[in-house]
Amino acid sequence: GSRGLAGADSKTVTASLFKRTDAFFVDYMMMGLMVHQNYLKVGMGSFNSAKLKGDEDAELDALNSIHDATHAMSDFGMCEESLRGGDQNWSLLPLCAALAVKVGHHAGGPNGGFLPGYPEFAGWLGKNSTRNKKIRLLQELRRHMNYKVSADAPELRMNYLPIMRQQFVELLFDKKGARVTEAIELMDEYGLDRDDIFENFDEFLFNSKELKVKKFGDLDSKSKAAFTRAYNSMAHKAQALVAEQGAEKTGRKKGGGGGEMGGGELDVVDDDKAAAESEDEEGEEDLEALKKKFLKKGRGKAAGKAKATGKAKAVSKTNGKKGKKK
Repeated sequence: GSRGLAGADSKTVTASLFKRTDAFFVDYMMMGLMVHQNYLKVGMGSFNSAKLKGDEDAELDALNSIHDATHAMSDFGMCEESLRGGDQNWSLLPLCAALAVKVGHHAGGPNGGFLPGYPEFAGWLGKNSTRNKKIRLLQELRRHMNYKVSADAPELRMNYLPIMRQQFVELLFDKKGARVTEAIELMDEYGLDRDDIFENFDEFLFNSKELKVKKFGDLDSKSKAAFTRAYNSMAHKAQALVAEQGAEKTGRKKGGGGGEMGGGELDVVDDDKAAAESEDEEGEEDLEALKKKFLKKGRGKAAGKAKATGKAKAVSKTNGKKGKKK
């Protein structure tokens, strides 16, 4: 806020603005996130004070200040997106600093505000990490199911996963016992593996604690062990799983598409991955050849030394015998 600036001249006000802007540049990567995490607490402090006094006009002023601070925070977000996004317009960095100061000005009010307790660390970092993790898992599920389902990631998340999860819940949490064989058949039909069911599906639940939804991780150990044994005893030839397990490399070594698990059975081959693997194989062959070459040289040198030592010993013995005869 504008604490200590009531009745101040323009020079003092400008110096205060520059001081706060410099505070933003202490760490401009984090300062906006810290302001975003804590500015509402400052605004709610003045609102609660006015509410305790019963002053409705002060309450309305506090709400209007929070509204203005939220608008300034939204402008800051748009400016940051243009700065760090595809445009990379770093000339907007001073504007970001001014908008962060503006957020504090509106949240604190004309007389300045106080932050109750310690400032919280930016929670956006943890939320963004969780978001990226879920995006990665969703892309992995989409890659596994791509040979059966032609949906993009959002459609797969909204339309397919809830229904499929319900089907697996009915199969594995059956009152008469887990129907393991049917569950594995459904998994193979859509190219899913064990981790997709027991780990990844539970990541896409909304309010699972409040709704008390059954999780696959909560399946009893006996049923889980039976499922694992049955799953490991079968061959799973879904194209995505075969590619992940490196079966296309084995097929190439055997001479192309002649084998059962060979490359001819796969519809899609990653050229970059294949080139890298072939380079690795060539490098290994060159390394083996060099090792053999140096081993041969070492053996040749050792044999030469042994022959020379034997000859020297024979000559010394002969000379010794001649000396004795004389």
